[in-house]
Amino acid sequence: MEYGAYTAMIDRSMEPQVAERTVAYLTEHLSQFLRKNEQVLICFPEHTPGNLSWLMEQAVLRSGACPVVWGADRRWKALLQLAFYRKATAIIGAPLIVLGLTKLKKAYSLPLYIRRVITAGYPCLDWMIDGIVQGLDCQVGGCFSLGLSSVVAGFACGHSLGVHLWEEEYGVDIVDSSGQSLPEGELGEILLYPREQPELRCVMDSMARLDRTSCECGCGAVRLVDFRPGASTDPELFALGQELQRWTSVLDCRLNKGESGLEIEAIVFPGEKLPKLPAAAKRVLHPFDPEHDEPYWYVPRVKGMRKGKSDI
Repeated sequence: MEYGAYTAMIDRSMEPQVAERTVAYLTEHLSQFLRKNEQVLICFPEHTPGNLSWLMEQAVLRSGACPVVWGADRRWKALLQLAFYRKATAIIGAPLIVLGLTKLKKAYSLPLYIRRVITAGYPCLDWMIDGIVQGLDCQVGGCFSLGLSSVVAGFACGHSLGVHLWEEEYGVDIVDSSGQSLPEGELGEILLYPREQPELRCVMDSMARLDRTSCECGCGAVRLVDFRPGASTDPELFALGQELQRWTSVLDCRLNKGESGLEIEAIVFPGEKLPKLPAAAKRVLHPFDPEHDEPYWYVPRVKGMRKGKSDI
């Protein structure tokens, strides 16, 4: 993804007029799923005016529900406490964060009664949806955005048949590895651009197909279907990360191919059965510390691996 275009699209999305249109678009869709006065847990790493968390909060308020924002305390413990003590029945957040919440629910045997999850932050893959549904016994929808930015470009189909694009605001092209447009229906990299500034073209780290056929849900907007990891994704790391995330004993993991080879760092629940890890990898298993642990996704990696139980 070209960094200049990426930052320019984010800057544009945070302009007051664009942000207002985005809130109105999100309100239109969230209102179909949220109940009046219900507690809605919003799980994002930053909460400042104009960003994705703020946009979601405004849309939840306009929908008549009550937003509960994770805020500055990004510990897993703080997230679980908000969900439990505020009696949230709906969640809006990044897929892996919601998956982590399902594992905490199981580890602590807490009765969380979540009826609806709206994923946001990046395309939600099938294995993520399956894990959330199994862990929370809920319905799952999704918002299509450029990473965790305020660029919101679509919303999940009500019949789980892909993502309907916000065509009035954003255009999408499906391209090959050289950036050339592919015939309609072929699988390729997702290229996103604002209608008002088509020169701002960002190739996302995801692949999909464009489908213009009529949809069962009745929405006439074009759809993105068959989401997959982008071509730049390391297939071995992705497959291993997917396998580790499937285990309820692994709260969080971080993988890297460094100078010494494969490195695996994971937060695990003590006493639980763990997956078999590659013998040749440098491994650090860190027992879950509720007083300090934050999602790896939000914590910048420092030089060297975090201290913990080392299996090398």
